[in-house]
Amino acid sequence: MASSKAGPEVSVDSPGRALASARKSRSLSPANLASRLRLDTKIIMALERDDYENLPDPAFIRGYIRAITAELQIDAKEILDAYEAQIVTTPPPIRDFSSREQKQIGSNSTIIKATSYGIAAILIFLIALWWRSNNRIAEIEHEVGLDPKDMIETTPISQKANHYIVDGEELILRTNPKKISVPDDDEEIYTATTDPELGDTDRGPGTKGLRISTTEDAWIEVYDLNGSKLYYDPVKNDHPVEIDTEEYYRLNLSNTNSISLRYNGREIDLNQYLKKGVAWLQIGAREIREGKQ
Repeated sequence: MASSKAGPEVSVDSPGRALASARKSRSLSPANLASRLRLDTKIIMALERDDYENLPDPAFIRGYIRAITAELQIDAKEILDAYEAQIVTTPPPIRDFSSREQKQIGSNSTIIKATSYGIAAILIFLIALWWRSNNRIAEIEHEVGLDPKDMIETTPISQKANHYIVDGEELILRTNPKKISVPDDDEEIYTATTDPELGDTDRGPGTKGLRISTTEDAWIEVYDLNGSKLYYDPVKNDHPVEIDTEEYYRLNLSNTNSISLRYNGREIDLNQYLKKGVAWLQIGAREIREGKQ
C-alpha cells in the first residue's frame, strides 16, 4: 500500500526552496498555507527564503518544518537534515548595529517627562522656601516694628556736619566732646515721650538737662540724634549722670526700679516704657513735636 506521505520529488539543497516547491505543487499560496496552519504568512515566507535570522530559535523552526511537511504530505526528514546541515555550516550573522535605525528621544519620552517633572518639583520647592523666608521676615518686622535707625531720619543740607533736616525743620546740633563710636546695630523699639509737661518751650542752651540717679547699681545707655554714645556704663548709687548738651536723647535703662530720671527738672515715669525689665525711650525736640501732632 502506498505511503500517505508520498509526494513530488523535491530538491533538498535548500530547505526553503524545497518547501516552496512542494507548496506550489499543491497550488497553495503562502497565505493559504499559513491560514491552514494558523501561522503568520511572514513565517512561511521567511522559511522559504531560508531567512532564519528573522525567525525564532531553531526548536521553533523545526516545529514549523514538521507542520508544513505534514500539511504538504512530503518527507520531513530530508528537509530537517538539510536544515540541520545549513545551520551548522552557516556562521551566525553578525548584526550591523550601525545600520540599525537609531531611536530618537522626543518630548513624549518617559525619561524626558520624568526629568521635567523633577525639575519642576525642585523649582516649586525652592520658590516655596523663598516665599516662606520673606514672609517670615515681614512677620518679624511687623511684630518688632521699625529699626531704631529708621526712626531718626536725617538729611544733610550743607557741608557742615551739624546741620540736619528733622521732621521738615532745620536742626543745628551742638558739638559734644563726649561722643565716641557709633553703637552696634540693635532692634529694640524706643517709645517717644509725649508728656505735655515736657513741652516745646524754652529751647535755650542748657534747658534740655537730663539727670539720672539710682539707689542701686544700674546699666545706662544714652545716645544722641546721630546714634552716638553719650553715656554707656553702669551708674553707681552715689554718682548721678547729668547731660545737658543735646536736645534729643535715646535711652536704654536697666534695673528701672532703682532709677530716677529727670528731664528739664521734671520726673519721668519709666513704667510706661518697660519692656522685659528694660526701659526703652526717647525724649527731646523730635519727640515733643511728634507728641503735639
